[in-house]
Amino acid sequence: MILTIKKFFPNKDNDYEKMTSKVGQMKIFLEHILAGRVPNEKYSADSLLSFCRSLVEGQRGSEAGLADGSWSVCSSALDIDEDDRMDYHFFPTFIALSLLISCASRDSRVKTIPGFDDALKRGFSFAISENLEGLGFNSFFQQMEACLIMGSGGCFLWLKEHPDCCPPMAEKLKQLGVEFKKRLSEGETVLPFGGDYKVQFQLACQFLAPLMESSS
Repeated sequence: MILTIKKFFPNKDNDYEKMTSKVGQMKIFLEHILAGRVPNEKYSADSLLSFCRSLVEGQRGSEAGLADGSWSVCSSALDIDEDDRMDYHFFPTFIALSLLISCASRDSRVKTIPGFDDALKRGFSFAISENLEGLGFNSFFQQMEACLIMGSGGCFLWLKEHPDCCPPMAEKLKQLGVEFKKRLSEGETVLPFGGDYKVQFQLACQFLAPLMESSS
């Protein structure tokens, strides 16, 4: 059975298990779209368009503990621990940006959703608001994961083609591209918690190529 989502909405409470599940479902849904499994006979292109509309309409404004432009899945940002902000505020935002841009590349109607362009600008601005940096030893891995999520949906090509969308995000991504290439050339692809992420570094560099070309 292929997981699909009818509408985006935050969690009703700050149940960590439910919020983790919601973010995971968003990521799986993105993967199904990218693999061409959605839309399908049970989930039409119109259903996907409606979902994208719910993303644009469900983008969060500025509120206590949360800057404008996110797709945070939490109910109350003030009750989220500092070391969980990346998981529940930022990663769903990376996924939402990738969903919108990947769907727009497949169905031109997505770009006509009222507020679409503004939602992307606000979303990228939120996404870069903490410089793509998590906390502690896991921070660099989270930066790479953010690149893989956004890159998979074509976000970096979008930023290249729309240079006024979010210059700070584009600049940070170029810096990460340089760092990733350096690590690959020097064989420094083992991260602090032990895994060798050479393949992920290579894929991230492929995704970042459009932005790197624009800076050369």
